[in-house]
Amino acid sequence: MARKFLFALLLVVLSCSAVFAAQPKPKNALDAGILTYLGTTEAEFQEGLDDLRKALAPLIPSDGPRDDREDYDMLEGYLSELVKNRRVVHFYDSLLSMQMALRSHRIDEIVLPEAVVMYLMANNPTGYEIQFSLNMMPSTISFGFKAGNTALKKEFDDAIKAMKKDGTLMTLENDYITNLGTNEPGHVAFHEFKGAPTIKVAVTGDLPPLDYVAADGRPAGYNTAILSEIGRRLKKNIRVIGVDAGGRSAALASERADVVFWYRNTEGMKLPKKAKGRNPKVNDTHTGVILSEPYYEWDTDLVVGRSK
Repeated sequence: MARKFLFALLLVVLSCSAVFAAQPKPKNALDAGILTYLGTTEAEFQEGLDDLRKALAPLIPSDGPRDDREDYDMLEGYLSELVKNRRVVHFYDSLLSMQMALRSHRIDEIVLPEAVVMYLMANNPTGYEIQFSLNMMPSTISFGFKAGNTALKKEFDDAIKAMKKDGTLMTLENDYITNLGTNEPGHVAFHEFKGAPTIKVAVTGDLPPLDYVAADGRPAGYNTAILSEIGRRLKKNIRVIGVDAGGRSAALASERADVVFWYRNTEGMKLPKKAKGRNPKVNDTHTGVILSEPYYEWDTDLVVGRSK
């Protein structure tokens, strides 16, 4: 049972493969897309989400007296809507394939971090509309390393902590996220250190302006700027390679990459106290992977639908 909720609780309101597409859509159901989770399958994720929905249903107050205002305040809105409309989950290995499914109406909505949603909507204001904000879902981004590569992890951890302390992380966040507007994330140059070791880093390009690859194939955006600064501080060369969201752990296991960007290293949901027993620690992770100190975090994920 814990395995089911491990992945369902991270989503809370979300909730594509042929196994689901081939089945009739239940009444009051919405098809929803999310970038591939590691360490679980669509079927397991779906089962956990459905169990969560059943657990929350008794907590939704009726029109009668409300004897637990705290629970009601936390459930009102997005959680009550989750109970009303079942989400049928579809995993996607890239943002592009998920957007194409949304545009062709194969799915009804997608779930992305707030910064990504704001970037997409700024550049396509009539193409999307926000359905929900999930302010119960604190999430972070870390770097992922193959288990056992503790020396490289420590180097990255020390660099990230120093960048937090001296304000570099905030400066880069302002430059590449907060003040970006409708501009395309800028290209990032990597420092070259003759004779120094090379660190191979896998990027997906699926979370603009965070993890982003420009149309010409060059890495850009916030994550790449962070990586460039870490390479400068470590005095090591950085080489970027592309992978899809579902291929992150395989890139590490095969040693194609030494480091990957790791989205959704989540600390856990803030559910009402009556549902606290169903609130374990949640990670989008995989056996054989260890994570660095987080370097970016947000309090809200958003569910986005195609404008009518």
